[in-house]
This record gives sequence, C-alpha cells and structure tokens, in this order.
Amino acid sequence: MTQLVVASTLFGATTAAAAADAGLLPDPHGERVLLVVNNAPAPELTPSLDEIPGADPVLRRFDRVVHLTDLIAPVHPSDWRPGHRELPMLERLLRDYWGLGEGPLQLVCESIWVNPAQALARVFHAAPVTVYADGLMSYGPTRDPLPLAISQRLHGLLHLDLVPGLRPVLLSEYGVSPTVIPGDSFRALIEEVAAGAGESEADPRPRAIVVGQYLAALDLVTMAEETGMHVRMVEAAARAGAEVVRFKPHPSAPPGLIEPLERAAERSGVTLQVIDSALPVEVMLAGGGHVALVGCFSTALATARSILEVPTVAVDTQMLLARLKPFENSNRVPTTVIDAVHRPGEPYGEVERLQGLVDTVAYCMQPKALRSRRPEASVFLQQLEETERRRYFSPARLRLLDLPGAPAQHPAVKVATTAAQKALRHPALGKVDEVTRKSDLRRRLAERLRG
Repeated sequence: MTQLVVASTLFGATTAAAAADAGLLPDPHGERVLLVVNNAPAPELTPSLDEIPGADPVLRRFDRVVHLTDLIAPVHPSDWRPGHRELPMLERLLRDYWGLGEGPLQLVCESIWVNPAQALARVFHAAPVTVYADGLMSYGPTRDPLPLAISQRLHGLLHLDLVPGLRPVLLSEYGVSPTVIPGDSFRALIEEVAAGAGESEADPRPRAIVVGQYLAALDLVTMAEETGMHVRMVEAAARAGAEVVRFKPHPSAPPGLIEPLERAAERSGVTLQVIDSALPVEVMLAGGGHVALVGCFSTALATARSILEVPTVAVDTQMLLARLKPFENSNRVPTTVIDAVHRPGEPYGEVERLQGLVDTVAYCMQPKALRSRRPEASVFLQQLEETERRRYFSPARLRLLDLPGAPAQHPAVKVATTAAQKALRHPALGKVDEVTRKSDLRRRLAERLRG
C-alpha cells in the first residue's frame, strides 16, 4: 500500500512526520509520499514547505515529495473542485504523474471538510482516510458536513495534546476516535529541525517571541486595532522579563507597520527584532533562551506551553471573542481555549471543566451536527455564572437555540426567533440560510439572531 500524506505547511508536515515516528501511521509496506500543497493566497510568491531552509529533517521522513499546486495552476488549491465525471480520469492521471501505481492507497490529510483535501478524497475514492489535526481547531466542531462517500472511509484523527487531557470535538459526529501524537516525538523532531537550521542561544540576553496575527485581513479588527494589539504584545513581552523581543508576522498577514512596534520596544527598554524566517515559531523556541511566547490565539501558544515548556502570555482574547462573527467562526474554539487556560486564577484549571466549556461552545456553533450534545450543553450553561456565559456565549445565540441564560425578548421578535429555532432543530428545514439570503431584510435579521 502507498501512503499519500498531504501537507500545506511545514508545521503540518512536522506533525504528520512526528505521528509516523511514533508508529501512529502504519507502515505502508510501500512508499510514504509527501504531497506538498502551497495554499498561500499567492502561491507564486510564497515558498512551498519543502523549499524552506531547514526542512530537511522533516522531508527525510518521506520516501518522495510531489506537488499539487503547480500541477493544477492557475486554479488555486482551495478552489479546486473537480466534477464528478472527471474523477476516474483524474485518478488515473494523478497515479501515473505521481508514480503511485495501481495498488491500494491510504490518504493522510488535514482539513478533510475543505479542498483540496476533500477533492483528493473524492479522486482516490477507495482510499481509507486518516485526518491529522495540526492546531487548536481540532478541539472545535467540524466546519462543514462531509459527504457519505468520505465520512464512511474515515479511519481516525491524530492530534497533538495541546491541552493535556482535552478531547477533540472534530469529526466526533462521525464516530471518529482521536489519538494523541506523543509530545516527545513532536518535540524531538522540532529540535532536530532547529539544530539543522542553526537556531541556538547566540544572544545570551533573555528573549521573547511575539507571534503576529492577521485579524485585520479577516475583517475581525481594523488595522489600527491590530497594530495596537501587537504593541500590547511587545509590552507584555517586556514585562515578562525579555530584553530582546522577536516579532514574527503571521505567514498569511499582509505587510504591516513595524514603526509602532519599534516605538513600543524603545519605551519598554527592549530590542526589537523582526523574524523573516518561514520556519515554524516552535523551531525558534527550541533554540532555548526564551522567557515567554506572546500572542492572541495562535496554536503556537499551546505548543509552547504544553510541549516545549515555554511560558506563554495571551493578549486581547476577550476582545476577540466579542468580535468573532458569526458565532460559527472557526477561530472561536481556539480563542476560547487560549483565553480559558491563560486567565488569572485558573477558573478552568480542571480539564473536565474546560471540556464542558469547549463542548458547549462547539454545540452552539454547530447545533445540527452536534445535536446529541444539547443536554450536556444545557446543564453546563445552567451551572455557569452570568459573567462567564457572557464572556463565551452570545446572548442572541443562546436565545436562538433556546438555551439557559438566554435573555428575555420582546414578543414581536419571538415569532421570528421560534421559526429560526425550528429550522436549526429540524433536518427538513436545514436550508434556512438559503431562504434568509433571498432578501436583505431577512439576511440582517438572521445575522442578528445568529449572534
């Protein structure tokens, strides 16, 4: 059997390689092939993961490397939607072009609910599918429902134990059992990459890394607000004891203004350095000498805290929780997790309490797919104090789902809310979003109800 491992980032490829090192990807008794997908907004301007200096230790875990992006250009990988009648032809062509042979194939991929992973699963229609989750989104719900032809071939979910003991919600509605990738395997591979890339304690001064976000590009905040967030991150790094603050912009972020960060560093008495390496931030942390990693809701905060044992500081998570619209925004669970584990006094220090919070947020995001979790969600919300409910749950969302803590509403609005609740609960009325989009007035009403 040939094993085709699909990865779009070096962090993702490292996660899959660590799973292979731990024996969680069965020996294919054939080749283990890495299919590189350059999913950047402008792939022609961004190096693929196998072109990043220092990636060799990860690439050595695979027998060969093949590419998708150049092959299907000018179609972007996320826009690749082959038609049903094309699939048999594409399978023959791709098997021949990538040298996969005609024998059995196993597909190992990220984000099976979107393309190109879903397109590949459709092309290789008989391949069992293993999903590996390389970030905090594994704790959230599946964003979109999967076709039966794919869901019945799911063989497992592999994930890093980013919050020790916390169980993923991802793909749980399909009965998929999650398996933890040992942190030691991931850390050993990260350290191997760091050694090859020359990351070391060359500067003896205490250092901190600030991981930038790309929230303005997603219209979650304004550019000025995002700059202010980064300034507060630099200040937090200085308070954590850093003398050198290394700022790493998000890979998907547009060019930003560095001058405000330089002024903040000067006011705080620290030296600011901008990191232009495409290596994951975890590789830089493995070099040692860091007193903190500072960010908003980046997965790097979890890997640093739980796997690399580097202190972490989260900035502006509460503000972002209030800004995420609609409630189903896939960044909601990562932001919730980071906010909960970084709060003073550790109100969610017990993993089972945090599990209740994550499961309830996930249910509120995808109430149809996770309808079996409603009783537990209701109990959890009943037990929460009002301030906690308002921190993590939109009042409009609780009202829409008729859950504990929902505020009283005007009788004139109740009729529309009741209709929306029925649509969410009744599979036959699952097309409610298509109806509400038919007029601008209905669309605005739906958005207000959804929170």
